[in-house]
Amino acid sequence: MKKLLAAAVIPVFFLIVGGFNVSFASDREAGNYLLAQQSQEQSSRGEAAAEEDDEYDDEYDDEYDDEVVQINDPLYRLNREFFYFNDAMYVAILRPLGIGYRTVIPSEIRLSIKNFFHNLRFPIRFVNCLLQAKGTKAMEEFATFFLNSTVGLAGIQTPASYYDNLPPSPEDLGQTLAVWGAGHGFFIMYPIFGPSSLRDSATFIDTLLLDPVSWMASNRQGNLDFWTLVALRAGILFNELSFQIDDIDALKEAMLDPYVAFRDAYVERRAKLVAE
Repeated sequence: MKKLLAAAVIPVFFLIVGGFNVSFASDREAGNYLLAQQSQEQSSRGEAAAEEDDEYDDEYDDEYDDEVVQINDPLYRLNREFFYFNDAMYVAILRPLGIGYRTVIPSEIRLSIKNFFHNLRFPIRFVNCLLQAKGTKAMEEFATFFLNSTVGLAGIQTPASYYDNLPPSPEDLGQTLAVWGAGHGFFIMYPIFGPSSLRDSATFIDTLLLDPVSWMASNRQGNLDFWTLVALRAGILFNELSFQIDDIDALKEAMLDPYVAFRDAYVERRAKLVAE
């Protein structure tokens, strides 16, 4: 009986650890984008106030509001509940464990782990560059992978980051579908996995088919080993979470309505990535 209970609880725990890292990584990126947008807006408004009258400011505000990217949210009530659920699990479980992990493991080791697995996931970015017909970006991504894999010792170091003509290329299948005309659909706040949309949910296909971490979890017969996959993903994502705790806490304190703020910022950030 105890073995059956452990078999049920352990994978759920690791999935929560890995999944919530995905959730708050997306939240953090969306939140950082939102804070940058707010800073630019405040700066622009300050300059306008110094040079123009109130009527011009009102017109500017109206124009800015019209440019905000919108998304349908028919699952608003359910999405909000899932958002609170994710947040509660983060506060109760992930944040304390993350603080303990980063206290014990030196930042140099954690950064090397993060760099290695980012470099390893080159196929996701490269294939989606090709699917989007971005030949130049695909070549830049390949050059980055080659340089980091050789000079950077399998991606532990990132010598490619010193070259301005080799910018990072965060491509995925959701962006590929957008490039070829697919709209967002509607907003989805996944329990455990965080913010997404109907279109961007296609990134799960990237994870299953193009992610070398999934290949590493396959046995000699080519079948996916569930336990190995869970362990790998939980370890990778929990390591990334150790870098994000302070940012997450700051963002949560800065937002009056975190759910709406993260939803809108997520959509705007995805629109920006597609435009690039």
